[in-house]
Amino acid sequence: MLTNPLYLIKGIVGRTFYTIPQRPERIQIEITNRCNYTCGMCPRESFSLSERDISLDLFKKIIDWIGSRYNITLTGWGEPLLHPELMNMILYTRSKGHHVGVTTNGLLLSPFIEKFIDTLDKLTVSLDSIKEGHEVTDGHPSNKVVQKNIETLINYRENRRKPVVTIQITMHNKLQCLDTLKFAGTVGADRVYLVRLNNPLGNSGFKRPGLKEELEIYKAAGEIARKYGFQVDNNYTAFDNRLLRLFYKQLRPVMYRFDKYCPKPYDYLYINIDGKATPCCDLPRYEVGNLFKQGIDEIWHGENMHYFREHQNDVCGNCDALRLKHLY
Repeated sequence: MLTNPLYLIKGIVGRTFYTIPQRPERIQIEITNRCNYTCGMCPRESFSLSERDISLDLFKKIIDWIGSRYNITLTGWGEPLLHPELMNMILYTRSKGHHVGVTTNGLLLSPFIEKFIDTLDKLTVSLDSIKEGHEVTDGHPSNKVVQKNIETLINYRENRRKPVVTIQITMHNKLQCLDTLKFAGTVGADRVYLVRLNNPLGNSGFKRPGLKEELEIYKAAGEIARKYGFQVDNNYTAFDNRLLRLFYKQLRPVMYRFDKYCPKPYDYLYINIDGKATPCCDLPRYEVGNLFKQGIDEIWHGENMHYFREHQNDVCGNCDALRLKHLY
């Protein structure tokens, strides 16, 4: 979630009464489906998406058509740093008044570090383990290059507030998570975002900790965060303001309508390489509109989005990423 207090207050009130905002606040744009990793926990292989890049011309059309002042993440089911026009895309997006973020696996980060510090508002690096020999089949593989890139990025940034550097950890087991959290604290990350291993397709082969172990991880993570002085977030509790964070936690059952609604698509759209809009990145084939044929407002307030909002549980099936029982 964003850190602007007015945005957070508006979001909490809006979700509590489930009044849909006039437009999405967050837009995620898929710029490539190519990736330099093949991680067992990533569903991109199951989605059978074609591996290609969006052209710079089509990307600019999307940015022009959505209007201004959105919070845009240039990441889809691929590694954005593989796109040869990434920096031009970031600069063009910023020139239109948007806030820009990127999520990366960090392997190719080194030549981008100085450029990202000058252009990005937020940079998230996925790092699931620092243990040598951590298997790719479990998650993002351990890589000393990635760890060094994160450390270099944070040191180079010095006292600047931007970009906010977040290390994203997919929870596979307690020891792996806590070691990576300590690494994040040692190098000076702003935040660590603990992510539950999502199961959008009901794949029983995923290795995930049970609810008891998840709770143990969150409790231990909080202690590590306090020791090192960074913020640890999970499942939409990314608040700078502690009072708002407390209110949000108390009101979550009402805002989720006791699991009738997922909080993610409330103010969010995902735009794929073809300009097609979906309500969630985990629903790449559930089209609610096309930016090359409709305006963003028409899509947001259209019949397809209305149907999705009323039938989320039917559409989303076995996805359990943000169920109430997993919120701590």
